[in-house]
Amino acid sequence: MFSAFCFAYLPGESEFASLDGGHGVFGNPAAIPAFDSWGALADYQFDDGISTFRMGGNLDHLAAGFSYSRDGKGFDESRWSLSHGSEWLARSIFLGTRVEALRSAAFDGTQWLFSAGAMIRPLNAISLGYSGRNLLQGGPGEQKMVHDLGATVRVGNLVSVSYDVENFKRHRMLFELELYGTRVGFKLPVHDDTREYTLTLSTTLGGHNTAAVTFFDDYMLKRGAWGYHAAKNPRATTSAQIYRVPLDKEVGEVESDFVFLGTRTMGINTVRNHFEHLLHDPGAGLVILDFSGYRGGIAISMEINRYVEKMQARGSKVVAYVDDLRPSVLVAALSCSRIVVEPSAHFSWRGLGGSSLYYKGLFDKLGVKVEFLRHGAYKSAVEPYTADSMSAEARANREELYNDYWNVLSSMVSERFTRRGKSFDEAKRVIDSLASTPLLTAKSAVQNGFADTLLYLDQVPAYALKEFFDVDAPMARYRTWKPSDKKLFLEEWGLRRRIALLNIDGTIDGRMGKAVLEALRAVPGSGAEALVVRVSSPGGSALASDEIWSAIKFVRSLGIPVVASIGNMGASGGYYIACGAEKIFAEPYSIVGSIGIYGGKVDASGLLDKLGLKAETVKTHKYADAESFNRPWTDEEKAALQDYMDDFYDRFVGVVSEATGKAKAEIDSLYGGGRVFIGKKALEYGLVHGLGGIDAAIAEARRLADIGEGTELEVMFINTEKSRLLPATGVSAWLDFVDGIGRTQFWAIEPQRFDFE
Repeated sequence: MFSAFCFAYLPGESEFASLDGGHGVFGNPAAIPAFDSWGALADYQFDDGISTFRMGGNLDHLAAGFSYSRDGKGFDESRWSLSHGSEWLARSIFLGTRVEALRSAAFDGTQWLFSAGAMIRPLNAISLGYSGRNLLQGGPGEQKMVHDLGATVRVGNLVSVSYDVENFKRHRMLFELELYGTRVGFKLPVHDDTREYTLTLSTTLGGHNTAAVTFFDDYMLKRGAWGYHAAKNPRATTSAQIYRVPLDKEVGEVESDFVFLGTRTMGINTVRNHFEHLLHDPGAGLVILDFSGYRGGIAISMEINRYVEKMQARGSKVVAYVDDLRPSVLVAALSCSRIVVEPSAHFSWRGLGGSSLYYKGLFDKLGVKVEFLRHGAYKSAVEPYTADSMSAEARANREELYNDYWNVLSSMVSERFTRRGKSFDEAKRVIDSLASTPLLTAKSAVQNGFADTLLYLDQVPAYALKEFFDVDAPMARYRTWKPSDKKLFLEEWGLRRRIALLNIDGTIDGRMGKAVLEALRAVPGSGAEALVVRVSSPGGSALASDEIWSAIKFVRSLGIPVVASIGNMGASGGYYIACGAEKIFAEPYSIVGSIGIYGGKVDASGLLDKLGLKAETVKTHKYADAESFNRPWTDEEKAALQDYMDDFYDRFVGVVSEATGKAKAEIDSLYGGGRVFIGKKALEYGLVHGLGGIDAAIAEARRLADIGEGTELEVMFINTEKSRLLPATGVSAWLDFVDGIGRTQFWAIEPQRFDFE
């Protein structure tokens, strides 16, 4: 029924056992999972005085249908059906069964029928099918048993020839051809005199609907059909469009709902999926990426930039429209054909910087003492609670990190200038000089080559048509195409192998750890042949990080290769987790490292004294109340705590040594102690194995799993998203702090001060 959704799918042609006819609802039940998307269909036929109405729908593996036929002269029949299908061996074999309930004017009661089917697709161009109808039955009537055998050969995605034989007596052929978005199907009998010739024409309506009509051998139109499919037709658009793609929300690794506030972030998987839609749409020749209100980190912007490069390579013209030109937006728009700035936009290009707030003075006045110990002189996350200012080690590491980050950022931006005729050195001078200006205007962005022109959004279509095609169209308008999480429909019949992708986003706590562990336990039984772990985290609980690392190692022990992809940050516990993978990839801008640990508790005894509160303790042993917040550590307890952290640090260094192949002593002396690096430096030091985003990690996972380039790859997304009562602000951070005030905690975490905007 969906001619453009699946190559050999035409309304009313579900009797061909080798095709995806009828979603599996009325044809071969093995076709349910072969169609690979939810859908619904309905058709009506009037022939030889008999009216037949059918309707049905399918999920991933289940389908239900209803049909009713009558001629007004005594023939009256209805059928209800329920079907199930499954796929095997990387979608090369499909099996299905169907149970039907038949009621007819020819007998009293209900006739129960059982049918089964199979399809085999060893190659992308060949499909073989068998269906056995009415194999088992019970009830007052008796239905003829029918065996169907069929074969289909496809040539590209435009032509196919099918042959089907029923009970080794009735032979028929089906020829299909697609022309300009319309599919033509011609069915003819072979070796019999039935003269059951039919001609079916079907066409898509938008991305999800299909309509079709069928003419019979008397040249009369006798059948009409409609169908819907949840997956989007990648070839639905046949005429050129000007698309505006709004990216006006916070874009993160996963999507999260903020309860009561009603806002929603956009996950990177949704953004990537949307760009895949654009890449497959032949009408997306001119695209306006609207970055008004865009909030995304550098790693997300890099992913967007790579998709812009793909669109440019396939011939599309992409224009970026921005109302706030800053580093993360500029990185996302670097490969666009043109960058258009709103006339009153901000232009932020002031270099990089970050501040740390120190609480010790406040705690001293309150009578609160935060008793934290650490292993690693550069492990600066503890300093705001225990010191009045930044240590020399933390400052030196921070300055080196910021300078490295700026050099990579400015070098990447300079490449845009070189594409416009400037030398690399000249571009660097312009970039560095502008960074010394406290505030820049949109006009200065154009004057200095960061953008191409100043316009309002409604003026961009006319500007783009004139700029790229020399067409004067002052009234040109765009069509808004909002990001979608709908998947694309895949037509290929060949093997389809699976890779799982797990997102670990944000601070790692006990709840996240539990969700990630459950997801990892599901990977071995999911059919995935490799796993990509996307890490965008500063770390968190040392215990949870260690448990996740162990679970990743267990997945690898089962023969499933694992590749880590570091986003904005894979630091401390986040890097610990990434070291469980066979290979680690990071962006040039990613924050990597922070090999270290700190831990401790809050001593509020001074505050209790000021408030006139007194705590009385009863215990069986000397250290039973060591974690209490109403007294400080003893020297013995501090020594025991330090021993624990020293042991964990040694294990952390060992984990990194195993992942990188470097000696523990080298890791400790040169890269440990809490030091952090950008991804480019981490690659030079051997802390990661390659630079790139999610696509690079997926390509490496494909290689490790020995999945050939010509094999269709399905990425299974395993999200760990969750609803939150409050956004991740200082309020929720303090609530977490208060919640843990009475416990000794150990953290492998790096402060998130590196999400440069």
